[in-house]
Amino acid sequence: MSEHGPNGDEATGLTVAAGELRALADSVLLERIQWMRQAGITFGGARDEYEILGYDRVVTNKQYRDEYARGGIAGRLVDVFPNATWRGEVELIEDEDPEKVTPFEQAWIDLDTRLQVQSKLLRVDKLAGLSTYAALLIGAKGGGDLYTELPKASGPDDLIYLTPFSGGGGPGGNSSQRAVAMDADATIYEYEDDPLSSRFGLPKSYQLKRTSLSTPLFARPVHWSRILHVAENLMDDDVFGQPSLERVWNLLADLRKITGGGAEAFWLRANQGLHLDVDKDMALPDAKDTFAALKEQSESYKHQMTRWLRTRGVDVKTLGSDVANFSNPADAVLTQIAGAKGIPKRILTGSEMGELASSQDRDNWKDQVNGRQTSYAGPYIVRPLVDRLIKYGYLPTPAKGAQAYEVRWPHVQTLTEQER
Repeated sequence: MSEHGPNGDEATGLTVAAGELRALADSVLLERIQWMRQAGITFGGARDEYEILGYDRVVTNKQYRDEYARGGIAGRLVDVFPNATWRGEVELIEDEDPEKVTPFEQAWIDLDTRLQVQSKLLRVDKLAGLSTYAALLIGAKGGGDLYTELPKASGPDDLIYLTPFSGGGGPGGNSSQRAVAMDADATIYEYEDDPLSSRFGLPKSYQLKRTSLSTPLFARPVHWSRILHVAENLMDDDVFGQPSLERVWNLLADLRKITGGGAEAFWLRANQGLHLDVDKDMALPDAKDTFAALKEQSESYKHQMTRWLRTRGVDVKTLGSDVANFSNPADAVLTQIAGAKGIPKRILTGSEMGELASSQDRDNWKDQVNGRQTSYAGPYIVRPLVDRLIKYGYLPTPAKGAQAYEVRWPHVQTLTEQER
């Protein structure tokens, strides 16, 4: 019999069916493996801790902003390092002679006074902590649209504004899988893909938007030279950092459960109920009206409209209860949050100036702030901005070369009463 006969066709059909089953099994296995690789999957896939505990598996920029605005301790976590970093006046020093102010130093002082540069850098630093990066738009006179390279300037007066934007995401929605950036005001439009370029792998252009501002200038991509890209805690690349709240996001959810649930339990238990015991032998000429009046008085008492009850033949007793105390569980979560962020707990919950913190906490905190100033804020925020302003003529070049200046940070020393 020919192989194309009935038996041959049947065998071919069985082969195809078997191949489809294998492909389906491989697909199911692949999906299972991908699911098990997600955060929170434990016990060989038998338990999904994120699902059980109500943790977000994907966090958006909007969630970070909402938590910052209304999450209590979350706002402190975002603000505490930038506020401490930019406290005081940042100086650019070209000459060590304290009696001499060079043209470069004076130009920076004037520019900072006119445009509040340090305040803008503080804001962009905080915005970077609420996403994977932030952008500072450099506004200049002349030079065409924003999609062209930053124009050469004739002096500091050609710099007209510095505007912070919340950033996140890139071409194809890429955000380094850290935050969904659907609400970002600045996104990366294009990367530099020339391996011979010094900017290989870095943004080539950005797309800006403002929900409260409609302008044709944002219709086209913005050239990278007009944007200061700020990102902290870089790991895999030089573009996407780690949001300040990402590492403690689950702990913040735990804290919300404890304090929110504890506050509700406190309210329910502290607001003691009333037991109205009506004498069974009391004569009631109109029981329905009597009980209605008693109920109305009780409701008025409950809602603090009155603080008295008029009764006859009714024994009023309060229902006692234990007041909920959730301080210890909340403190345990706060300790974990402080440890995860490297912030002494008494400084996180108390005063940055050290009024409530021990001397050891304050010394540790000062070391961390000084380290952030010299290893991050200086080389990755201040210098890139100043170098670009020098390159394009918005600041004069220092006498000994474009790099011949020092970023000097103030050191605020706070003494306790005992130290004073």
